[in-house]
Amino acid sequence: MTQMDSHKVNCPQCGHLQETPVWSSLNVTLEPDLRKKLFNGEINVFVCQKCENKALINVSLLYHDMDRQYCVQYFPEEALRDSEFFKSFSKDGKLKMDELSTMMGKIGQYMVEPHIVFDLNEMIRYIEFRDRLQV
Repeated sequence: MTQMDSHKVNCPQCGHLQETPVWSSLNVTLEPDLRKKLFNGEINVFVCQKCENKALINVSLLYHDMDRQYCVQYFPEEALRDSEFFKSFSKDGKLKMDELSTMMGKIGQYMVEPHIVFDLNEMIRYIEFRDRLQV
């Protein structure tokens, strides 16, 4: 599932407030152009309409490929400094996804155990790796 919401964001350089799309999930099977936008650095990037400053909106992002049956979950590195963040994981490093696992028959096992990354470039490298395995 692709999920994008519009948020009011202040420019970190000039303070200008504007509406900006913020993606939390990309389904590249249903919307293939999102893969290219991610690789081109166009996802979760704020571009100020006033001063043209460009800044990353550093939020969690799920990349989901239904055809190749894998997903990658990005978390900002800052999450590693938040003790509450770790409550979302089991001791073996897997996300606790009780609600999602009940739907497993409909969505597939690969969604229950996403590959976890803490760097967007790492996410892109992993996507390239997985895509080349399928060729």
